[in-house]
Amino acid sequence: IEEMPQKESEEIRDIFREFGFQEDDLEVAVERITSNKNLWLKFMIQEEIGLVPGTMDNPTSIGLISAVSFLMGAIPVIAPFFFVYSVSKALLIAAIVLIVLLFIMGVWKTRFTKVHWLRSGIETLAFGGLSCGIGFSLGRIIAALVH
Repeated sequence: IEEMPQKESEEIRDIFREFGFQEDDLEVAVERITSNKNLWLKFMIQEEIGLVPGTMDNPTSIGLISAVSFLMGAIPVIAPFFFVYSVSKALLIAAIVLIVLLFIMGVWKTRFTKVHWLRSGIETLAFGGLSCGIGFSLGRIIAALVH
């Protein structure tokens, strides 16, 4: 809002177009929203990002959502180590599963971010792969130091 007001007001215009507003009403609505920075910010948080005040107030719910999300992401990646005897084959399968899941998660994320699906998939894959690579490398370094 502060750095790129034209771009942000155009995003509001796009949101109201999706709501079915015609040009005359569209301009009035955009003007009303953008004339009050607090209202503008609240509107952008709710409509563009999709955060609704009060939806994340319960710490228990947040903890359960985090735990289930972690398990849903971790189980497919560690499962090969339980079913494949060879550690190197299990690692290869886990890496392939991870690559596929990271890309799918990036594509799924576009429902909320409105970024092109391919860019989002590759971006999520790159950042997730980088963090996994760093974690794997640190694990190998620590294992070498301990032994």
